[in-house]
Amino acid sequence: MEKESATIHIQTRLTPSEYKPFKTVIENFDIKKAELFRKVILSNEKNMVEVSGSVEDTDAQKRMIFLANKTSNNINQIAKKLNQAYRGEVVSERNYLKIMNELIGVRSAFEKGMDKC
Repeated sequence: MEKESATIHIQTRLTPSEYKPFKTVIENFDIKKAELFRKVILSNEKNMVEVSGSVEDTDAQKRMIFLANKTSNNINQIAKKLNQAYRGEVVSERNYLKIMNELIGVRSAFEKGMDKC
């Protein structure tokens, strides 16, 4: 039977405090990082870990991000069209400032709402 070669690359980041116990092992046992983390991952019999949240939560988060991006894009498009209209003297300065202030208020409310998520 032919030996299967490891071809899939996995990458992650750790904080210094998370990495500290691994660093000690790497230095004391003269083992490469990749080899150590491969052994750690594969030593878990089921190769599974508990992940917080459910599929429904993840789907809801993705939907929320999609809607937030769409809303942000729409606000930017409105501001761009307003600026073009003002520069083309289609909109008076008074109306321009009024609408810009309202857009700033909408953006602020949007940002506050996103901070709560």
